[in-house]
Amino acid sequence: MARNIKLINADAPDATDIQSLVSTLTAGWRTDREKMIALWAYIARNAFYHWCEARERPEGTTELGMVFDPIAAFNVHGTTICYQVSHLLGNLGELAGIKCRTIGAPGHRLMEAYYDGQWHLFDGQYDLAAYYVADDGETIASYEQVCRAPDKYVRHPKYPSQPFFQFDRCGGEFWPWETREYAIEHFFNPDVPAKATVYRCNLVRGHSIHLDLRRGERLIRRWSNEGKWYCPPEFRQVWKRDLTQRWVDAGPHDPRAPENTYANGELIYEPDWQAADVNFRDGLHDGHNFALVDGEVRPASAGACQVVFRVYSPYLIVGRPAEPPGQAASQDGAVVQADFFRKDETAANSVSVSIDTGLTWRQVWTNDKTGRSTVRLDLTEFVEGTHGYLIRFDLTGGRPEDASLSHLRLRNSLFFSPVPLPAVRPGENRFVFSMQEGHGVLCLQPDLGEGADFRRHFAELKNLTYDPKFVRHLSPRKGRGHAVLAVAAPPAAKIARMTVHACFGVDISPHRRESAEILYAAEPQGPWRSAWKSDFPGRNEKWRWDESVDIVLDAPSERCYLKFVLNRRRRLSLNMVRLYAHYLRPSQPLRPGDVRVVHEWLEDGQRKTHTASPHPAGEAYIVPAGGERIQNLSVTIDVANES
Repeated sequence: MARNIKLINADAPDATDIQSLVSTLTAGWRTDREKMIALWAYIARNAFYHWCEARERPEGTTELGMVFDPIAAFNVHGTTICYQVSHLLGNLGELAGIKCRTIGAPGHRLMEAYYDGQWHLFDGQYDLAAYYVADDGETIASYEQVCRAPDKYVRHPKYPSQPFFQFDRCGGEFWPWETREYAIEHFFNPDVPAKATVYRCNLVRGHSIHLDLRRGERLIRRWSNEGKWYCPPEFRQVWKRDLTQRWVDAGPHDPRAPENTYANGELIYEPDWQAADVNFRDGLHDGHNFALVDGEVRPASAGACQVVFRVYSPYLIVGRPAEPPGQAASQDGAVVQADFFRKDETAANSVSVSIDTGLTWRQVWTNDKTGRSTVRLDLTEFVEGTHGYLIRFDLTGGRPEDASLSHLRLRNSLFFSPVPLPAVRPGENRFVFSMQEGHGVLCLQPDLGEGADFRRHFAELKNLTYDPKFVRHLSPRKGRGHAVLAVAAPPAAKIARMTVHACFGVDISPHRRESAEILYAAEPQGPWRSAWKSDFPGRNEKWRWDESVDIVLDAPSERCYLKFVLNRRRRLSLNMVRLYAHYLRPSQPLRPGDVRVVHEWLEDGQRKTHTASPHPAGEAYIVPAGGERIQNLSVTIDVANES
């Protein structure tokens, strides 16, 4: 298996994880001012969407469904609506060691960074993108300074940033705030700062573009939108009632900048079990009482057998548009095809799916025929909007040869933003390929908004009551309570490190001292070690408090435990948990030639392709592009079956 594949254009920012993004954007810059401009420019100068709220399930219709993780926002959703981009930019700044906060003006959200003894305003909103330079040509003004002198800073800037109100040329044709006059009247006048509120940045991290490809698997990432974009179905109905959101069925687009679009790709798994046993075992997630005979999976002995395969993508699984266009129904987004054999009525074949790492299963098909048959199942309705799932095949026979599975094929459609993709550009392109053998990532997203079923995620709950209402999920009755989350590595794997994210609902009063702590242990009884603790100091005008914590275990472990402790005086709740567990799992190394990368683009209207076979240990290669007009079409990473 090719684990943790990374393919980047060496001359472009590395947006595969937040540390790499901040490091590549700020490389070579020494001062905090220079670093903040570089971070701001990545958002302001790229064609990310405007006015498209990035939301994911669970809880897509509440604020808990909003995406504030920069890597997920930039790579998957591509959104830069004001209240989200202010937190995204603040995330990047904080990781660069710069204190950041957001400013809530009436009708707009901005961000300030603190360095050189004062605050400095940065607006990352695509149409209002700007920072405001003082008369010395260097100092970036604060929000209050801009509001005190809007004529100098907004109406007639002497040193405008690049870009500066890049959509004011539209003159309010699409939305009124595209004009500087509207912005001055509503966001930048001397009376506004008194009405504005200050918020702590939501520090949400952990998502990464972690690509694992098995033998017989290929990832196709396109720059075009040939399928659907992901919108939580329940939230779609909210948007459709808003006259400013007429793009909902068509997908995110900007009438002022048609190049702002989304993209689709495919993850296709076609293992050749007949050619070599390793092609089967390389992709197997788990199983028992199975045997591979002549390319067919059978029970190893009379009775039942199971084999489980995992589908994972850092992008979201999404369907293709239904007919007629505009219907909310999804199809053809997650398709499994396989050959089954059932000798007689005493034998059985079935398929089940899990979207919670195997805690619960849903049977989606049972074979009601005997003999051999090719079956195609559309799983889109069960898995759309997720980053992956487990698919389980159950085979039962009085004799091992009475039931079998063969010729498995999995095809999943993906939704993402094309901006961070490894693009071919005019001239000589240097691409860097790398991978980490044996490294994988497990994503856990307990749904605390689904009622009593949330309990299945936790090994222990003590002195916590549950309320399904928004912002009131898990809270102590009085005083101290805790929840313990058990984290199990995949079979034959061990967890080495984790990024844990928690979202709390907190009483904002400075007179109340709520506190929370995240601890971890290798055993359910401890000893427990603290990873993060907060007394929620200072006044935050928003109930929401997000914190992401990196944990490195002393030694890789098959299981570990997380404890979320809450000390409540007036109001404190645990509303959301996200976990990214990075694990080690032995795998047979790939050989030179097993991995192939194909770039496809249009060069002055002519179709061009370049195929590279980078060494699995990592390698850089050159892709020349001689034309001036480049249109990227796709980039494919293919891992060959063992022959």
